[in-house]
Amino acid sequence: FAGVAPEIVTPAFATGYVSALGVGMALGRFGWSAISDVLGRRNTYAAFGLGVPIVGMAPYLCHAVVDVTSGCASGTGGGEVWPYLMTFYGGSVLAITFYGGIFSVLPAYIADLFGQKHAGAIHGKALTAWASSAVAGPMGLAYLRSYSYDNAMQDLLQTVEAHDALALNRSFGVSISDEEAIQKLVDAKTLTIEKLMELAPVGTVDPTPFLYDTTCYMAAALMSVAAISNLAIRPLNLRKELIQDRK
Repeated sequence: FAGVAPEIVTPAFATGYVSALGVGMALGRFGWSAISDVLGRRNTYAAFGLGVPIVGMAPYLCHAVVDVTSGCASGTGGGEVWPYLMTFYGGSVLAITFYGGIFSVLPAYIADLFGQKHAGAIHGKALTAWASSAVAGPMGLAYLRSYSYDNAMQDLLQTVEAHDALALNRSFGVSISDEEAIQKLVDAKTLTIEKLMELAPVGTVDPTPFLYDTTCYMAAALMSVAAISNLAIRPLNLRKELIQDRK
């Protein structure tokens, strides 16, 4: 949002946003554990599924802000940006409370489902899987962002070529057809989306706000799988299990 609404998304605003996320995480750990005593653990985890539309609609909010600002003569459209921006702000803070709540509610949820006897071992295995996802998840999502960036660069290069075939040669000393040289410039961060936007014709939409679209959609899809899996979980028949243990 900083690129399309710089007069609103200032460094102070961004700092406040990050602080709000930290507060949301803390409140989620305490708040959702208390709420789960009333709603029940399974219902509380089902409520965490609200994170799916929150993450899934983030690209829509970003596209809407770009549409609003591009339609304004001043290029800002501050008054019309606020509803979308605050929806994103509030939604992401709510989503981060879910993340904190998952940690705090999980031990009690496991005990409700499988009993106290093996709750510690099951919780340990769940945390091991959680640690693995903390490594694999960011790597996968970073790859999607990189993929989107490369596609955006290719689209901009084609736009620049169609507008002025010699523009890249004049600015960077490479031909538009020299893919190897262009890739080296991209890898060295010499050729960036910002630099290509300077060469693109007036009215070209900056793709920077859309680089995380595929990342958000994939995250929403994975969260959907988790939400459906949670709804499919059923508690053990403890009476049956005790009888089998005696045998």
